[in-house]
Amino acid sequence: MFTQPFEHLFTPDALGIALHSIRSRAAGIDKQSLAAIKSDPDEIARLHEELMQGIYAPQPIEKIEIEKNETEKRPIALSSVRDKVVQKCLAHALGDYFERLFSDKSYGYRPSKGTLRAINRTTDFIRKGAAWAYKSDIDNFFETIDHERLLALLEGHIRDKRILAIIALLLKNGGFARFEYAEHDTGVHQGDALSPLLSNIYLHQMDAHLEAKGVDFVRYADDFVLLGKTEQALDAAQAELRLFLESIGLKLGEEKSYMASIAKGGFEFLGCRFIGHNVSIDNEKLQKKISKFYQLAKKQLPFKAYVDHTNTFVEALSRYYLKLITQGSEQFGRLEEALLDATANRVFYALEAGEFTTKKAFKELLEPLMLLSPASGTRHEDFIERIINRAFERHLAAKDYTKPKAAIEAKKRDYAKKFALQSVLHVSEFGASLGIAKNKITLKIKGKVRAALPKAHVERIIINAKGISISSNLVYFCATHDIAIDFLDHDHNPYAALYTHRQAYAKMALLQLEAHQSPKRLELSMQFVRGKAKNQINYLKYLDRYHRDVENQIAQMELLLKTRLPHATDVAQLMGYEGQISALYWEAIAVIVKEKIAYPGRITQGATDPINAALNYGYAILYGKVQFHAAKAGLALHVSFLHALDEGKPTLVFDMIEEFRAFVVDRVIISMVNQQEPLELDSESRLTKSSRQLIAKKVTAQLGNYTRYKKESRQVETLIADQAYLLSRAIKGEDEYHPFVGKY
Repeated sequence: MFTQPFEHLFTPDALGIALHSIRSRAAGIDKQSLAAIKSDPDEIARLHEELMQGIYAPQPIEKIEIEKNETEKRPIALSSVRDKVVQKCLAHALGDYFERLFSDKSYGYRPSKGTLRAINRTTDFIRKGAAWAYKSDIDNFFETIDHERLLALLEGHIRDKRILAIIALLLKNGGFARFEYAEHDTGVHQGDALSPLLSNIYLHQMDAHLEAKGVDFVRYADDFVLLGKTEQALDAAQAELRLFLESIGLKLGEEKSYMASIAKGGFEFLGCRFIGHNVSIDNEKLQKKISKFYQLAKKQLPFKAYVDHTNTFVEALSRYYLKLITQGSEQFGRLEEALLDATANRVFYALEAGEFTTKKAFKELLEPLMLLSPASGTRHEDFIERIINRAFERHLAAKDYTKPKAAIEAKKRDYAKKFALQSVLHVSEFGASLGIAKNKITLKIKGKVRAALPKAHVERIIINAKGISISSNLVYFCATHDIAIDFLDHDHNPYAALYTHRQAYAKMALLQLEAHQSPKRLELSMQFVRGKAKNQINYLKYLDRYHRDVENQIAQMELLLKTRLPHATDVAQLMGYEGQISALYWEAIAVIVKEKIAYPGRITQGATDPINAALNYGYAILYGKVQFHAAKAGLALHVSFLHALDEGKPTLVFDMIEEFRAFVVDRVIISMVNQQEPLELDSESRLTKSSRQLIAKKVTAQLGNYTRYKKESRQVETLIADQAYLLSRAIKGEDEYHPFVGKY
């Protein structure tokens, strides 16, 4: 029982100590600053008088929100400074009492505990034989604590009811969000000095329940992990815990709850990944730390200030993250490489700007730079030398003598795009007619020639309108010269294509059907999904290289790609993982374009917004190219692997297009959005003719562009053809199929 009386808790000395322990300088709704309160010698005396006379009442809370992540915000309460003093007094006195009662498996907001000790305790349980983990948290915990239950708990420990009355006042104190007052009927105020202690008191009920049941666990605030030797025992424990939490007005956070084999998949807790006896930094957290090095290098800081800021960051890493990973580990190596490379970038920027020009000057400037581990003088000198040499190599590589080669490459790309545009005839006007005259393919509108392209230049014709007439001479010419004629409906979906009758499908169709019924189906489907996912991830990394807005989605996609995808046991499960990765991809795209255009999320059919309509149209153009090359490679278009068979549709094209969507179409459309190029809809929410023409032009140019692939400069459309022939060989058992993964 806490027996200290009200008068002994709130003495002038205790209030003064509480005032000087406040670190936050944020003022509350009364706008009285910490400095102003400290400089007023009578303020503590006035506060003491109010408390002793029983007339103290807290100021209303000022309620604000800060970003928790890309999609969520965390509510924060700003109390006045004098109310913080009262909270601090209570926290100091009651904290010492309750600390003796708390479980040794609770690590959040407690002296001499903390995250690192929680991680070590988790590791200790694993070493002692824990083979399974149930990871979870409490759903919306801080906002759902029941006031009456909490006060009843406190009443069982605190003798002086006047202390309880002050706590009740602080708990139930409402606040203003801008100019609207909101009552506070449940939860604790996040940001208050007393809230961490009250939270631990409330969750001590959960700790006591688990200990009574003999369940091993580690808890940090509302984040926790249960550990056990068998999955069955742990499943029973979590089921009992779920019921217990409901009895005290809480529930598990379903989105973050999962059961994991520690030896196989492992689990994540407090920014770390536990697999077997190994602990590593969670990939998302590690990437943020790596990105921080590069962000510091890009800041407009004087060179000495840059070194100071980097050293401060390295010191912060050494207090936590560097204690979790060994010096020779892959993660340590990635962090050390980031320090080296980012610092080399900063030296390079200084060279380009003419801040400093000699290696000697940079050696002196980098002398104070801290390394990630204690280093001898020689090792430190070597590290600085590597930084400077890398920066000077980049500086020399940027000199004028490299420009002729770059200019040649640029010209090659320009002409490739030009020829690609000339090779496609796009017909989108009602009543047009196509024919052949004088060795040219002609397009007429109302009897007048609108376009005449040399026959030898045309590789594809796209029909995207009704009422189009095509001469039999043109059809014959296209059929005998492998020129595809693709038909798109008013929603830009492909519905037909004309190819030569000479293509024989029977033997290939039989081989594909045999593969469809064998393990090869899952094998090929896996490759299609891997290619799609890798291209989506690489494209997001390209888009996010400066802003770091979608690191979370990228990390989750990579995790699914590495830990879930390889273990899919059938195509249905594989499609489920593909759906999860794609959902994260389009969520990230929404974040990237949100400042430029409203994006409702991915809509494949009947889209009425500009981005989805543009994407669907671009995919239709790509679809035709993929279909053409698949047919040319002798593949039976109606026998697929990833997508379900459908006699009325060329479903194999649905498979093959996956790995090219992001590289060919997405980057074109998102680039148009970022550059604010027109994507306009008509009165029926369909793309205007001018927008369709612009998209067709750009997608076609991208197909004709060159890219680096397997150390060669290759045209994108050629890569589609190569993949079609590779798939054909893989089905025949002559080769292994690997997806196309582009460089962005």
